[in-house]
Amino acid sequence: MAEQVAPQLMPAGELVIVPDPVPLFVAVSAKVCRLNVAVTDFAAVIDTVHAPVPVQAPLQPANVEPAAAVGVNVTDVPLV
Repeated sequence: MAEQVAPQLMPAGELVIVPDPVPLFVAVSAKVCRLNVAVTDFAAVIDTVHAPVPVQAPLQPANVEPAAAVGVNVTDVPLV
């Protein structure tokens, strides 16, 4: 069973401020309309040219299994 389902209870009159606070400053706002213009050069026709490419990738050498090898473990202990 949930304990916090019901809304919080606030006793009446607990959050009353007497007298109402007076603002310390007055805010003045004004809206200024400006026109933003950018001059842009553009061409009427744009041509795109791609360099010729091969139809498929060049041939790659075949994979070769490496020859059998022998593992060697060397531990070097310094002389003290």
